[in-house]
Amino acid sequence: MSQTLFTAHVPICLDCPAQMEAAVRYVLEGEYESHYDGFGLDILDIGANVGAFALWADMRWQGSTIRCYEPNPGTFAYLERNIKGRPNISATNAAVYPGVGRREPFFSRYDGDGEAGLVSYARDTFRDQAVMSDFDVDVVAPSDLASADIVKLDVEGAEAAILAHLDLSKTSLVLAEFQNSRNRGEMQARLADSFVAVLDEACRWDPILDYRDYREDLKGNVYGRMFYVRRGMTRLMHRPPPKPRS
Repeated sequence: MSQTLFTAHVPICLDCPAQMEAAVRYVLEGEYESHYDGFGLDILDIGANVGAFALWADMRWQGSTIRCYEPNPGTFAYLERNIKGRPNISATNAAVYPGVGRREPFFSRYDGDGEAGLVSYARDTFRDQAVMSDFDVDVVAPSDLASADIVKLDVEGAEAAILAHLDLSKTSLVLAEFQNSRNRGEMQARLADSFVAVLDEACRWDPILDYRDYREDLKGNVYGRMFYVRRGMTRLMHRPPPKPRS
């Protein structure tokens, strides 16, 4: 039996700052598509921003419970508006981080900033003079979070530190971004024993170093995304896209 791949264009109303429209569109058009199907999953969205991934995941893996964590209060207000009326999506206004304190300094240029993050990690990406903290945010330890079927991580540099302390015992799929090669290597090492790469994609910083006060010493370094699936997992089914007909 032959199959044809269709892409459904479903209208979604989502409130976001103008600066984030391109990034939101990228997520809704499938930035995190891994070609693994499932139903009724538990999904952990760490670094939820305005909720684009949560809304996409709600359609992609129907009947799932989605737990969002977003530390920036202004961005969290966007998130709450965007998930309103979806009882299966919950949101916590806190950063996930394995530090010893319950509050951490936070860097953000505007509400909804997709490159906002904890000051301790923002300095790995931005020039020191560009990183200013106007407020602290609440912190939740990753070890306190229940294991999830799918983990999505996008926290602008703290991904490796968080991943090292998450309970992945029930996790089938990890969808993560990384900010530099060190971050990437630590995440690869954490996942190597039980997971295999579906996608591990790196882009060089060099072409964009003059943009938004990025550190000059990132020249030659990389950022990107990685999708890793558990070996022998049963909660998800791999469904590769059909090959184009000749």
